[in-house]
Amino acid sequence: MRRGCVDNRGSITVYLALTLSVMLSLFLTLIEGARTNAIRMQTECAMDLSLYSVFGEYNRELLEQYDLFFIDTSYGNGKCTVENTAAHLKSYFKENTEKDSGISPYITRDLLAMAVEDVQVNKFTLATDEKGEVFKRQAVSYIKDKYGLSYVKELEKYMEQAEDANLLERDITTERNANQKAIDDTELPKKQVGEDEWEEIPLDNPADEVNATRGKGVLALVTEKDAVISNETVAKENYISSRKRSQGFGLLKRDGCSDSDSLFFQGYIMDKYGSYVNQLEKSRLKYQIEYILGGKNNDTDNLKWVVNRLLLIRETANVVYLFSDKTKMAEAEALALTLSAVIQLPELAELVKVAILFAWAYAESVYDVKQLLAGNRVPLIKTDETWHFGLEGMLSYEEGLDSSEQDSISEGISYEDYLMILLTCIDEETKIFRAMDLIEMDIRKTAGNEKFRMDGCVDYIEVTGSISSQYGYDCQITRDYCYF
Repeated sequence: MRRGCVDNRGSITVYLALTLSVMLSLFLTLIEGARTNAIRMQTECAMDLSLYSVFGEYNRELLEQYDLFFIDTSYGNGKCTVENTAAHLKSYFKENTEKDSGISPYITRDLLAMAVEDVQVNKFTLATDEKGEVFKRQAVSYIKDKYGLSYVKELEKYMEQAEDANLLERDITTERNANQKAIDDTELPKKQVGEDEWEEIPLDNPADEVNATRGKGVLALVTEKDAVISNETVAKENYISSRKRSQGFGLLKRDGCSDSDSLFFQGYIMDKYGSYVNQLEKSRLKYQIEYILGGKNNDTDNLKWVVNRLLLIRETANVVYLFSDKTKMAEAEALALTLSAVIQLPELAELVKVAILFAWAYAESVYDVKQLLAGNRVPLIKTDETWHFGLEGMLSYEEGLDSSEQDSISEGISYEDYLMILLTCIDEETKIFRAMDLIEMDIRKTAGNEKFRMDGCVDYIEVTGSISSQYGYDCQITRDYCYF
């Protein structure tokens, strides 16, 4: 080295060493940050995919028969528990995070090295939560999507007519019984039949003949002679409305149904369930809507319940019409005045006239219900053109009930329309749980679903997944998902 020259090579080496150490630290920090962000992103994607997979395991029979999306947490094994769903979710989570790439570790290295630590279901919603509101939400959504908001307009029109005529609230039975009691409490005039012997002049009220048939074999009167009435019976204690049920966490973040949605839920019942005039091959009970209304454990008793309610509605409607028709009122009054007892006791005339009108309305009502069960239509409020029995026909009404001789009526409403009206009289919770009873009955008839339970069906879950990495990073993520 020449004297007076400075050697800078050493200082450059130190400078580069210092610079490279800073840059290397920066690069390593960036790489580690990329790793942690990649692990976080991979965890989020894996959890989303796992949730989609779990919610793709909805019960197929439930969708096919009732258009409902629910995860059956028993998965066909009879034990309904959300832990089963958590196990499925954990399995999918592992598949999406720990899946082997198939490439030799000598060729490439796993830069994330993720492993699933745990998957827990924090919250969940069962179909039966909130008094069945979860199930109802899906049913209402289905009907709105299928038919639109105009679906309930026709029912609202019928309900307005029924309310205007007070068909659902008026107690026609009490009125009839009170009138009959007034007749029975009236002392009839007597005639002498011997020197010291007297006897009451018989009233011979034609209404008595009709009233004597009330409630006696009414099902046979209103069904066809060759009709086969189902006697299918179930054990109600095995179904959701009668047994103790599991509880979830309710609707959580979702809104419940509005009051107006009740009509849409009734539309769902009419769309998905069978009745006497529309029996479904798949159903355990053949008269399903009648079960929702009557709540009995067998088809026959449920049909009787509905028939008796229809008779009351039709009798009320027919009384409303008769008391508004001056011609028919005059006919009943003329018949009442011909009775010998009334001739001597004129104050009985009005009571007997009313009794005749009630009996006339009942005879017409039996005819109406038979038409409905035969698939014909009957107006809610009749007119002179749609009235069937004359006053004389009332006395032998059982002989004039042939539904094949249906009068030509283009207007009117069907048996199922009347069922819709009756459904408005049933408590909402009762309707919902009886509807779920029928779902359990029918789904249990299918293979692999013999122990199906509606309180084991989930449509919302909130889960937390935890993963760890061999590089010392842990990640925890919470997600929720639902069908609707």
